[in-house]
Amino acid sequence: MVIASNDVIERIKLAPDAGLVKSLGANHTLESAIADLVDNSIDAGASRVSIRLLTRNDRLAQVEVLDNGKGIDAAAANAAMTIGHQRDYSDGDLGHFGMGLKAASFGHSDVLTVWSTSYGATPVGRRIRRADFSKDFTCEVLSADAAAERAADRQIVLGSELGTSIVWTDVRNAYRGRNRDEARSWLSTRNDALRSHLGVTFHRLLASKRLEIDVLIDERGEALAGPGVPILPIDPFGYATSGHPEYPKDLVARVGDSRVKLTCHIWPAKSDVTGFRIGTKSGEQFQGFYIYRNDRLLQIGGWSDTATPTPARQLARVVLEATGGPFVTMNPEKSGLKFEPVFHDAINKAEASDGTTFLTFLQDAESIYTDANKRKRRRKPAIRPDKGIAPAIRKRIGSELPFIDGDAVNIKWKRMPAGEFLDVDLPAKTLWLNSRYRRLFAPDGGSLNDAPVLKALVYLLTHQVFEGQHLGARDKDEIALWKSVLGAAAATEEHMRAE
Repeated sequence: MVIASNDVIERIKLAPDAGLVKSLGANHTLESAIADLVDNSIDAGASRVSIRLLTRNDRLAQVEVLDNGKGIDAAAANAAMTIGHQRDYSDGDLGHFGMGLKAASFGHSDVLTVWSTSYGATPVGRRIRRADFSKDFTCEVLSADAAAERAADRQIVLGSELGTSIVWTDVRNAYRGRNRDEARSWLSTRNDALRSHLGVTFHRLLASKRLEIDVLIDERGEALAGPGVPILPIDPFGYATSGHPEYPKDLVARVGDSRVKLTCHIWPAKSDVTGFRIGTKSGEQFQGFYIYRNDRLLQIGGWSDTATPTPARQLARVVLEATGGPFVTMNPEKSGLKFEPVFHDAINKAEASDGTTFLTFLQDAESIYTDANKRKRRRKPAIRPDKGIAPAIRKRIGSELPFIDGDAVNIKWKRMPAGEFLDVDLPAKTLWLNSRYRRLFAPDGGSLNDAPVLKALVYLLTHQVFEGQHLGARDKDEIALWKSVLGAAAATEEHMRAE
């Protein structure tokens, strides 16, 4: 259809329906929502952010994000509470859509309160209630005296009255059951996920000391002066040595007159350190693109339909600095980006100065992974570890060593004479450790799977003697050596700790 140039008779403005508020933040996790609030703090020039997860009867009841940024005045507060309001963003700002504060907050709470103090301005407070806001966009204006009290709280927590406090109350999407242990477990899991997400999302800012973030969990009303636990940076490229001697390597993707650099990394095979593994998730889940904007990580892995994730590609990661342009589109939650078709084509044609292509990079990463697994398969089968060794350690040993069918070895504690540390009971397939020294390795009290480092070491040292049907002369000599040296070491350790 051809659009006529003379068919317009009037121009009208169509205001958004307030009902859209009900869908705000639907795609936000708790972690991504809080990260969005931290973005606002960074844009406000904050160097410190304190996140407070406040509970009532062990259930999450309130979330606070306090910063020492420049704060906002009344006019800016009104704008911040307006759906879709887009201020004049600078190139260095992390904000983008004018939706972040409302979407992040209403995705997880029914009441959003903002307190702020800026230099030379009267302290301000604003509150929007999801139920009212979804009808008519109404916002409550709070007293300057109450805002001044919140500024005094920031002075206690952050050492500055200037700044902003975001408060979520009537928190949704939290544990609602009656089991207190389950509630604590839920909160512990969310805390770990939050710390991992913030640690990797802001790792560049944290590592360079441009930003400090802490998280505190406490009962509501008890947490004002309590110190939070600092967030540590998690560098997804923090390997000591590259897994491939020719990487990292820069590939250049060309789209018309534009050039986009792709920095390709290959992690060392068999990595299992923080950075490769993030939180409780294995490194295999984090292959792909890492897209940064102003040193904030927007996308944590994923191939964005440019390649297919496979176990053999788990060592491959690519850094892309998003500097704008028509090739990458960011979603409001900043939890992933969409590559435009023209950019997909450009990536597949990207090359390094030595002729390496994107496909070559993937093949190199696969080769490192495959070669490492071939080496693993040549290892001699070992007896299976069983009772006394933590399940996670048994699983890891099984990923590194094939097991002999049949018997398993147990590691247990029993009382032995002083100066002895271990004993081998071949018929019972048991390695005994002297319980006299148990407190040296399990100071908080023993359990079946205690002292995991010690038990893993003695399993690796002794497993071969349990794989035969009898002890030969060489085995007996090895056992005598272990008893002599480790017995002396344990006695020395006990003496040194007693001094």
